[in-house]
Amino acid sequence: MRILYNLVFFLLGIFYLPYFVVTRRYRYGMKDRFGLLPEKIKSVCSKSKIIWVHAVSVGEIKAAGILAPFLRKAFPSHTLLFSTVTHTGNKVAKTIISGNESVFFLPFDISFIVDRVVRTVRPEIFISMETELWPNLILSLYKAGSRLILANGRISNRSYSRYKKGKFFISALLKKFSLILMQSDRDANRIIALGAQKEKVFVTGNLKFDIPLLDFDTKRTELRKRLNLKDEEVLLVAGSTHRGEEGDIIHGFSRLKKEYKDLRLLIAPRHIERAEEIEKLLIKTGFKSMKISFLSIGHSAKDIEPVFILDTIGELRSMYSASDIVFIGGSLIKKGGQNPIEPASLGKPIIFGKYTFNFHDVIKIFLENDSGLEVKDKEGLYSAIRFLLNNPEDRKRLGINAKDTINKNSGSSQRTINLILSN
Repeated sequence: MRILYNLVFFLLGIFYLPYFVVTRRYRYGMKDRFGLLPEKIKSVCSKSKIIWVHAVSVGEIKAAGILAPFLRKAFPSHTLLFSTVTHTGNKVAKTIISGNESVFFLPFDISFIVDRVVRTVRPEIFISMETELWPNLILSLYKAGSRLILANGRISNRSYSRYKKGKFFISALLKKFSLILMQSDRDANRIIALGAQKEKVFVTGNLKFDIPLLDFDTKRTELRKRLNLKDEEVLLVAGSTHRGEEGDIIHGFSRLKKEYKDLRLLIAPRHIERAEEIEKLLIKTGFKSMKISFLSIGHSAKDIEPVFILDTIGELRSMYSASDIVFIGGSLIKKGGQNPIEPASLGKPIIFGKYTFNFHDVIKIFLENDSGLEVKDKEGLYSAIRFLLNNPEDRKRLGINAKDTINKNSGSSQRTINLILSN
């Protein structure tokens, strides 16, 4: 079975090679990806008990960052190692490590590569965030005697449909886990239907509801000063947008700007390499723009009225603190939406489109608690923003409700640690 899987993985790698070359998606960490870990990591692993936490990208690594302090406290004699797939996730992971902890890129899931890495790391515990299932890695860890835990697990509609087609294969992998911790009853029922052993599956909630709060007032004041925003100006932040959405956002902003002179806009694309594409789109619409990276190297936002473009990593949450209204991207088109928890934790009024299937349970909680506005299309987005601009009290109420929703649903971190320690 492993030989067949290796062959399929290798053939897919060749098939997608032109895409990887053009997008330069895997230009970072190639030594790690081929199992050649840095000497520092090898040294730490030879001297310490290891807990290996794997998270694909930024969202998952942020959840891992919330769990990390609990792991350090519960396992003081262990060292945490974090692996990621994406470069952005890798950069964010480096901001959460402490002491001798390290970050590396996940090796390609080919048996002889992952076997080498597992022999080097020798993790006592392996924690996979949000249902990351790499067959060769899981088999190698299981054979090496590592305890496998799936934490903050969720299964989207798309993933569930795909996994069902390979249920026999998925079921065999899930049986290798000693503990499976899911975000919701829906996720738990799905993973049991895919073959997970019921007695090993628990619902712990979403770790991201435990997001640590920033010094809201101080951060907001600092950032608005940096952006040269006046007290009366209203900043709309469109976070984690995708291609196909920015045009609708800019169109709506253009209409609103004629009526609300103090309205400003910051667009934060899900993939920052699209910043220039958005810049060109704004030029066609007649708007000036300024990239946040320009401010980071000493440029000033004074004397101009740009639309801001966030082209730096790890600053979106900070920008949310400077905002007055937030639109959650990936939801006007069929991308499944992004997570609304960060702006909600800062008490922001939130708008999202109807395509939020990747965060179905989170969005359901927000809607049930009157903590966000759902819109159908670009006209609905325009109307929702206009409503919030005209009704500051409703804006305030939505923000308060959003923050209360976060507080009511927190506690996943402690539940996760309690189950890891008791099972």
